[in-house]
Amino acid sequence: MGRLFSYLNIVTCYLLLIFGTVVQEHIGDVILEPEFTEPIPNVTVAIGHDAAIPCVVENLGFYRVAWLRVESKTILTIHHHVITRNYRVNLDYSDHITWILQIKNVQESDRGFYMCQINTVPMKSQTGYLDVVVPPMIIDRESSSDELVREGFNITLSCRAKGYPTPTVTWRREDGQPISAGNWQNKKNLGKTYEGMELSIRRVSRLHMGAFLCVASNGVQPSISKRILLQVHFPPMIWIPNQLVGSPIGGNVQIDCHTEAFPASINYWTKKKGEMIVDSQKYTVKKEEETYRVHMILIINNVEPEDFGLFHCFAKNSLGSTEGTIRLYEIHVSPLEHASTSRIGDEEDLRKQTDRNQDISARETAKRLQGGNFIWPNESETKEQGTIVSPNPQNFPDKQNRCSRLQIDLTCHLCFGFLLFNAFLTSQRLFFLSTSR
Repeated sequence: MGRLFSYLNIVTCYLLLIFGTVVQEHIGDVILEPEFTEPIPNVTVAIGHDAAIPCVVENLGFYRVAWLRVESKTILTIHHHVITRNYRVNLDYSDHITWILQIKNVQESDRGFYMCQINTVPMKSQTGYLDVVVPPMIIDRESSSDELVREGFNITLSCRAKGYPTPTVTWRREDGQPISAGNWQNKKNLGKTYEGMELSIRRVSRLHMGAFLCVASNGVQPSISKRILLQVHFPPMIWIPNQLVGSPIGGNVQIDCHTEAFPASINYWTKKKGEMIVDSQKYTVKKEEETYRVHMILIINNVEPEDFGLFHCFAKNSLGSTEGTIRLYEIHVSPLEHASTSRIGDEEDLRKQTDRNQDISARETAKRLQGGNFIWPNESETKEQGTIVSPNPQNFPDKQNRCSRLQIDLTCHLCFGFLLFNAFLTSQRLFFLSTSR
């Protein structure tokens, strides 16, 4: 019996050894070590928004996942617990597979590397980068405001901007004209845009006057711009398109004067005696303004002989004054040409005047037919009619020929009648002589 029991113990030990080996191999196949199934992506988010950084792990088992900030080596979370005291940091997990680190209201200080770690032996980890972009912002205290400069001087406009990535500053004019950077006479610089935080203009001219826009952009919306108004001071100047203007008596005429000045000038008209002209029934005073340019318009109604002479336009500002002179002279025209030579004509008056002239011509022609003495209208009579006519008999050969032929015909008829009358008297005398015998 004792020998049988010994054999049974030996067999049992062999069986237990074999069973233990099989169980150990089976447990090794079932319990696998955790692995990362996806790399942690690099995340880019604008400042003030929320960020989410995922970490995906399989076969976690009884192991634990932790999040760390690489630069500061700060532990943020361990398994289901948030360790950091930063209230903006949170953890979202599902099925022990996806572990998402959440950061609310991201700030620039949150930019950097973040590590997802598994506490295996040895430790397993993955790292992702959180990039925080900042839209551009113009620093007002370091940028130019509205600028004022005298014509001919140099000026530099500044526009400082910050953001991440570093923004690019582009200049352009609000009116769409060339930016004229650097020497404004250099055609190479006459582009519509200019890139740089400083815009330098040499020998500023009135052509540079206007609003300049500096636009800062870095690919992060929104872009931002600043409006800088450049004002150029210069004394007044005057340009007169027509220094000699003609008009007939009784017509209306317009004279023009163009001025440029900044600050804005005081503009007015005067007569030849220095009297200031104001808007009235006799004079119509108007002006058209465009930035530093002014178009002065003076309309003289119902021109009279005393209106002929000099008119002056004046422009004055704090930097100086200037004046222009226009001479109004009389135009001598026939009634039919009156409408084409007057700058502003009165058609109704012209029609009446023409009718009166035609009446005079008809009456004088009748005088000729009646044998009356024809007298041309003198200059004073013509002035009363609003025009000046210079008579020239050579201009009317047809009328003279017709009148001459008419006089010859009348003379012939009278002679023929006289002969007939004499013949009748002769025949009557012969008749009485024959009867008396």
